[in-house]
Amino acid sequence: MKIFNKFSIIALVILFTLGLSPITALAVVPPDRTFGITDTYSVYGHAGITNANAGTRVWGNVGDNNVGHSGFTAIQVPSGIIDVSTANGTAIEGDASSVYDSLMSATQGTPAGAVASLDLAGTHTIANGNPVVPGVYNVGATTLNGTVELNGAGVYIFRSDSNSTISSGGTMILSNGATPCNVFWAIPGFMTIGTGAHIDGTIIAQTGLISIATGASLVGRAISLVSQVTLDNNQITQPTCVIPTPVNGTCGSADGNNFIVAPTTNLCSTGSATSVAGAGPWTWTCIGYDGGINSSTCTATVTAAPIPATLTLVKTIVGGNRTFVDFPLTATGPVTITGDSASPTVTSATVPAGLYALSEATKYDYTAESWSCLKNADPVAVTGDSIALNPGDSAICTIQNNYIKPLLGSGGGGNIIVPPLIDVVKIPSPLALPAGPGLVTYTYTLRNIGTVPVSNMTMIDDSCTPVKYISGDTNSDSKLDVNEIWKYTCSSMLSTTKTNTVTATGWANFISATDIATATVVVGKSVVPPLIHVVKVPSSLTLPAGGGAVIYTKEVTNPGTVPLNNITLVDDKCGPVKYISGDTNNDSKLDPTEIWIYTCSANLTKTTTNTVVVTGQANGLTARDFAIATVVVATPKLPNTGFPPENKNIKWIIVMIIGILLLTLSTTFLIFKKRTV
Repeated sequence: MKIFNKFSIIALVILFTLGLSPITALAVVPPDRTFGITDTYSVYGHAGITNANAGTRVWGNVGDNNVGHSGFTAIQVPSGIIDVSTANGTAIEGDASSVYDSLMSATQGTPAGAVASLDLAGTHTIANGNPVVPGVYNVGATTLNGTVELNGAGVYIFRSDSNSTISSGGTMILSNGATPCNVFWAIPGFMTIGTGAHIDGTIIAQTGLISIATGASLVGRAISLVSQVTLDNNQITQPTCVIPTPVNGTCGSADGNNFIVAPTTNLCSTGSATSVAGAGPWTWTCIGYDGGINSSTCTATVTAAPIPATLTLVKTIVGGNRTFVDFPLTATGPVTITGDSASPTVTSATVPAGLYALSEATKYDYTAESWSCLKNADPVAVTGDSIALNPGDSAICTIQNNYIKPLLGSGGGGNIIVPPLIDVVKIPSPLALPAGPGLVTYTYTLRNIGTVPVSNMTMIDDSCTPVKYISGDTNSDSKLDVNEIWKYTCSSMLSTTKTNTVTATGWANFISATDIATATVVVGKSVVPPLIHVVKVPSSLTLPAGGGAVIYTKEVTNPGTVPLNNITLVDDKCGPVKYISGDTNNDSKLDPTEIWIYTCSANLTKTTTNTVVVTGQANGLTARDFAIATVVVATPKLPNTGFPPENKNIKWIIVMIIGILLLTLSTTFLIFKKRTV
């Protein structure tokens, strides 16, 4: 009876892969754990099994190559059988030998602790913060004589060049996704597990016996290819290694460590580029490897819709007396989204991938600037007012509407028109719901970081309503004053991991101000998501006619609880953005107590609204925040026409017009009378 076929094939793949590249936590590919009938075996010895104590329990099958199993009765194998099949034994030994060779040939890895001889003398415990991470390790004769922690999901390969011993009381602790299914021991000679010790993983001894002393325990498998396995009052537990099961749209495992099957990865193929680019749903063959706790392969035909993209539209109004209600925004593509006319944005609309035409309602007394877009925090060209979105893309597009009549700014010959500037921070509590669905409360902090009071404040969250004002308007004038901090809250039940967006808007001097904040809450996993925040302040909010240079100062902070890596800032109309200072401990991580300063200079010739996007990463997640600012460039003063300025002395103008009309009528009457005499 042939077993281990799949085992052998994957083992060769491992041998090839590990032989070409250094091993890291994600690069180590384990032998396939679908061992055929051997998948149900916990103990196998070519030369037999010996049990010295009736207290031994083996959870799983026990087998040998038709040699003998001294001291074993059915009661000691409560969940399996005692098998002495020569055919099964020969098949197990042949294929297990191939896997053993691949484990011994694996290239030595580079994780911390991967040394020529790893004698785990109690130095890798939770208490001293020095765990072993996934990788390939060469171990000495005394493999473990303390307590060792295996920390992290991935594959652990421990191999020796001779014999190995787990000292009495030696213990393994598995944490943060480490599992017995991904731990392997390759031992050329014999392996001894001392009295009362505990280890995890599949042990393959090439020539010697596997001796498990009194009271020792193993979660895994003990396979001796030539010799025996001896037991004495032990607990041997077959590991539960679930093969990923294909479901609609995913190829994942029962423990929840699924990965998304997407046409943008090399895991799946539809066989047709047209169907990949289409709107879906479609069907394809999935061949996947999840790289997680139950790393393995699955092959199946699944049907699923494509991964969506997100699209955010922002409008800014400069001058005049029109409001957002006059400028509804629309994006037309595979689907059409139209913003609430009373809202400043179409906020984080989830859309299928494809090409979207961007438009807004036009008004005769306003001119619109060109659309400006950031996609995945990078500026992109907007050709013909359209943007192309791929699966998983996140884009924010802004458009500025300018009142046609002159805006008098500093040096424009009239009153100074100062634009507003606001800032919003959103913090969820809790940041994670590891036990599953639950209630999350978002707290929003709104500030006026400009120089003029801001009226008509609105706060819109794309997936949490209502957003309630709590406090902050100290003088009760319904204006966000420069020294005020307004608080809002909103609560929502979350059943899945969610990233949502809040948009704050306000008005001053007939100019709108907008700021956007996002936050992620993780549901169902013990992962703390990152938060990040950016504030942008221009050196001058107004410029004289003709424009000039503006320096934008950007402060980046971490309002979360975990340090952030890979901080990037991109401004759609100002570059490059330069780091100045803030990393006080020089660890290249944005810590919660630090404020990083960046600057960027731009020469503005017209009124400009620009957007900066900051991103940072932690725990495999990306945090993102936005800051938007408007700088008014004055238009030249109109020439003197001999008439009084607009909106002044209206009564005088009316009297003058009436006088001219009366004079004209009187003159006409006198001329007519003279001709008739």
